[in-house]
Amino acid sequence: MFIISVKIEFSAAHRIKGYKGNCSQFHGHNYKVEVNVKADEVNKIGMCVDFRKLSKISKNVISYLDHKNLNDVPLFKKNNPTAESIAKFIYEKIKQQLKGALSLYSVKVWETDKYAVTYSENKVNSEE
Repeated sequence: MFIISVKIEFSAAHRIKGYKGNCSQFHGHNYKVEVNVKADEVNKIGMCVDFRKLSKISKNVISYLDHKNLNDVPLFKKNNPTAESIAKFIYEKIKQQLKGALSLYSVKVWETDKYAVTYSENKVNSEE
């Protein structure tokens, strides 16, 4: 199995309602997003997917969030715009757009250089 990855970035602001601390205040982040797809085979020229194609799909999804107040994005009217919610949103939107032998493996959202969340529908082996 091959895991193919692209990284993209976006900037957005948010506040976490109900949080007791600084994150309850309106603030912004320069998010980094890693999108990982898996494939079992390469095509006749030795590639699973063109990085540019995967990057374009990812950027199209990110455009819903880029330079926005995430609390105003319809999805986050009911859910706090946490890194967890953002990762799941991106995962679900990209999954809808993938075709062929590719399947989405995971989406990792970095809120800062130190803090990130990975979302996947794949079960993690607890022995690893």
